Amino acid sequence: MLDYNVDLAGVPFEERSFGVKEAAKILGISRTRVFEKIGTGALRSYKDGGSRRVTGKALKLYRESLEAEAEAQAA
Repeated sequence: MLDYNVDLAGVPFEERSFGVKEAAKILGISRTRVFEKIGTGALRSYKDGGSRRVTGKALKLYRESLEAEAEAQAA
């Protein structure tokens, strides 16, 4: 039986894994948009059984790429 009360307090954000719904909430976009970003390769993910997962590291890299793009456009 799975223990859903696992304490992740000591696990760094980059090492955590999130479902698409959670990733969408973190990024402030819709689930559909997350799947679009995954499909284009802008957001890396992996399959775990029937679930699509996104790591904290992938979310951080995606946000950094958006910031870099915005800075480049502003220059």
